[in-house]
Amino acid sequence: MDKNDDILMDGIDERIEAFLRGEMSADEETAFKQEIRQNPELRNRAMAMTSLIKGLHDQNSSKEANIIKENTAKSKVRPLLWWACSVAAVFAIFFGIYKDQRYRMLDAAVSPYYTEYDMSDISRGDVDSATIAHLYDLFIQIKGNRNVSNIIKELEPIYKSLDENFTYNAYANDIAWNLALAYVKDDQIDKAITILQKLKADNPDTPIYNKADELIKKLQDL
Repeated sequence: MDKNDDILMDGIDERIEAFLRGEMSADEETAFKQEIRQNPELRNRAMAMTSLIKGLHDQNSSKEANIIKENTAKSKVRPLLWWACSVAAVFAIFFGIYKDQRYRMLDAAVSPYYTEYDMSDISRGDVDSATIAHLYDLFIQIKGNRNVSNIIKELEPIYKSLDENFTYNAYANDIAWNLALAYVKDDQIDKAITILQKLKADNPDTPIYNKADELIKKLQDL
């Protein structure tokens, strides 16, 4: 790193420190948060500084706790609380950014594996037509929704009852496959892999075996 790089890094550190200390104006803080989201170098540097501050705070937490309990140095309590709040706020920002990036990565991983379901394929008047139509609707929602926790809650008991509930017997593979995709989007990778491994075991030498095997390999790299 040359002298110019050192000067540039010092400038970045000064801005991060000003942000952490609450010394920026409202407009400067808004612009800085936006820049953090768009600039990976700035974001990584800020996260490193924040982690360092948090580590120092954790090392001194027991001593500071005693100061608070004894109430002998009120002037030191305010900085402690301020630093704790600042670090928590910054981590909340970075965690939000991380969650968003993680979701985008997971969604991209499963996007090639969605199946298009045509409601017109369902026989009208069939005893189970309403049930199957609702099942298809759940599958379609997995593709379109970011929050799939409620869909998982509906599909899990259906998947677990497949050996006993013959209404869904013909759709067993579709149920398993789409529940696995929902688990991936919900960042429950281990559960998704477990279902996909069972799909492979139940469907040797079939296209779904190959799809499940391919997706498992992708998930193991996430």
